Amino acid sequence: MRITGWILWLPLLASCSSSGSGPDTRPVQGDISGPLAATVNGVAVPQALLEAVARARELDLAKPEQRDQALTLLTDYVLLSQAAGQNNFFSDERFRADVEAARLQAVGNASLAQLQKQAPITDAVVRAEFDAQVARAGKLEYDFTQLLFDNGDDAIKAEGEILAGKPFSAVYDGWKTKAKQAKAFSRVRADQIPEELAKALAGLKNGESTKVPVKTNFGWHVVNLSIANPFTPPPFGFASRSASRSP
Repeated sequence: MRITGWILWLPLLASCSSSGSGPDTRPVQGDISGPLAATVNGVAVPQALLEAVARARELDLAKPEQRDQALTLLTDYVLLSQAAGQNNFFSDERFRADVEAARLQAVGNASLAQLQKQAPITDAVVRAEFDAQVARAGKLEYDFTQLLFDNGDDAIKAEGEILAGKPFSAVYDGWKTKAKQAKAFSRVRADQIPEELAKALAGLKNGESTKVPVKTNFGWHVVNLSIANPFTPPPFGFASRSASRSP
């Protein structure tokens, strides 16, 4: 962006804050102290602000040409901000929302950088999180079928039929239209389902059904385990590379 040349016609504007409860339209906000880098159209520009612009654009202020680039960018920002005030752009709600969204993004990015300085994401930190996720996932993936009920009475009746010797498939067919959910699942890990259900599945052998309904926040589960498959997590190196490519 290079607008300095054509925007210098702007009259000299004082760096003023808005009155009352309106938006703060000052070109430079944040109460940044320290030495000044320049004065742009009557606005004092702190050196720290120039350094921030240089960091954002990866410019080296020790090199005169790059310092001039950073100062030109910052000058453009100030002049455009003054133009926004002069043309009453802040009276438009969409304009204010766009400005606020950009401010929040900047605050978020700067905060993330500070947090990473306080707690650097090292290989050890990534490995510890990976190991924790592997532990939560467990060593098995379950193929199971369940009847999920809203109330315990129906769940107990369905379980009673299983305990009486009726095959789970027959119980499933008899109750699937009355249940809240009747569904078969495959390759489900312990960390993907409620803890109570994971414990129940861990206690079943292949082909077995629960003997009492399993209560979770979702309702009452009557479950038949088809097979528990061994689960091998991806190697740590692959997982960390995948995470680094995530948006």
